Amino acid sequence: MNEAKFESQLHRFLHVLRKEKKVLVTNQPDKLEAFVTQKSTYLSLFEEYQGPVSARMKELIHQIKAQQEENLLLTEQAISYQNMLMNAVKKTMKTSSQTTYSKQMGTPNHAPTAMINTEF
Repeated sequence: MNEAKFESQLHRFLHVLRKEKKVLVTNQPDKLEAFVTQKSTYLSLFEEYQGPVSARMKELIHQIKAQQEENLLLTEQAISYQNMLMNAVKKTMKTSSQTTYSKQMGTPNHAPTAMINTEF
């Protein structure tokens, strides 16, 4: 593979990473698997390249690294949010032994049950 083709592949890979970022920001996890597949096809190309690395290529590699780190942070943030939400729901479900509806008319005279505990 020559320099021009390798640089073109770097541009395409960076474009894939930017599209992945948009999917992460807009919370569309069903589309992420396609990006993993796309990204894996580039790995062999990058490992096989033995030619010279120009200043422009180094800049593209730096941008790719920064974008990959940003995407990783977005992924970790989404996972952390989901874990926090699930823990809050579990905690509320465990502590909420009261029923909201009963056989009698009206609602019971006890504290209302909240879906999420908002204590900080």
